[in-house]
Amino acid sequence: MDSLQTFFIYALITVLMAPLLVVYGLPFVALAKLFDHFAQLWFKDSTRFVLSCGIASLGIAPAYDEYRAPLPVYVHWLQGDSVGLGFALASFVVTWVVVVLQVRQLMHLRGHRHA
Repeated sequence: MDSLQTFFIYALITVLMAPLLVVYGLPFVALAKLFDHFAQLWFKDSTRFVLSCGIASLGIAPAYDEYRAPLPVYVHWLQGDSVGLGFALASFVVTWVVVVLQVRQLMHLRGHRHA
């Protein structure tokens, strides 16, 4: 029961701090948009979409400090903090799934067709 409660605490913290994570990830989001624009010649739409979401997710994927404050994994690494590779990979994958679902939902609401 205690581990489930801890999971929900981290999930709530992450949702509440999502705007801050997105602000930290803005350079990666801009890089993803640039990639999406310039990669039109080399990749299909669906491949570009998946890769662009992955680039954006690299800048948003959270890691937590001892105070349960989420900061992107890359910020922890730049500060010299230790973030386990397994945790960083899991955080990236979960963030990537959330970003893909959110972008698809936004595109659907805007009426765009995408792979």
